[in-house]
Amino acid sequence: MLPCKPGCQRYREGCHKTCVKWKMFLAKKRTEQQRKKAYLTYHSERCNAVVQQCYQNHHYTVYR
Repeated sequence: MLPCKPGCQRYREGCHKTCVKWKMFLAKKRTEQQRKKAYLTYHSERCNAVVQQCYQNHHYTVYR
């Protein structure tokens, strides 16, 4: 279901393809997803680096 469907007075089938509000909504969601992905990638890399350092310093199995 489109988020604008229940509240938009100009809603008609297929209008989301040309709707400015819908395109702005999608752009905002896309930007938010990119920020989340960048955050997770950054912290995942840092976490992996720490695990590798622990493994190299202690020479025993580190459970992942």
